[in-house]
Amino acid sequence: MDHPHANDGFDPSRLLLPAILLVEDDPSLGSMLKEMLDADYRTTWARTLHEAHDALSRHGFDALVVDRRLPDGDGLDLIRELRGGGISTPALMLTALAEVDDIVSGLDGGANDYLTKPFHIIELQARLRSLLRGFSAQAASVMIGDWLLKPASNLIEDPDGRTVRLTETESRLLATLASSPDHVFSREELLADVFSEGSDLGAVDVYVSYVRGKTTRPIIDTVRGRGYRIGSPQE
Repeated sequence: MDHPHANDGFDPSRLLLPAILLVEDDPSLGSMLKEMLDADYRTTWARTLHEAHDALSRHGFDALVVDRRLPDGDGLDLIRELRGGGISTPALMLTALAEVDDIVSGLDGGANDYLTKPFHIIELQARLRSLLRGFSAQAASVMIGDWLLKPASNLIEDPDGRTVRLTETESRLLATLASSPDHVFSREELLADVFSEGSDLGAVDVYVSYVRGKTTRPIIDTVRGRGYRIGSPQE
């Protein structure tokens, strides 16, 4: 399985590119699609449902491109499973099945769009751009040093591309701090902006600790006597 990026020679600006999971077992087609998509996306190529599940457990993705016929099952089952778990990541199905019933079953199973093989790469790219625009995946990403926060999905990627799941409150705390990088937020401001009614000031300190524990301590700076501001963690 090919991972989104490696450490050697990696350009940190590519973290702002949408992350795509390509699930395709055909070696020549998969290799060609990955090469083409890598110009505009961070592409992880999985060749089986097992590899796809492994990738999804470790990384967050902005869109999925999934073949239906895979060596260990139907790609549509992967989409159904994600939808059943409340995961709405947009999915484009690739299928050699051109019958209307098969297309309808794919869309009813949770796919957002489909392409019938053979297809032109420019059409695949256009469909992906449309899906990503609809879900505002790229706009939702925020760089914090060399970490990538995705507030819409409560995910943050570390510098090696590994995904860390945050709670909604943890994600909102980081997004609020990152929205004004030069501003020092008082605990009172953060309590009002981030936390539910009835929370006390101690909750701010507790959640700052939670976020640091899940990520890295320098991601949030403590300004003694004033409050907190977003940090600039570097690898």
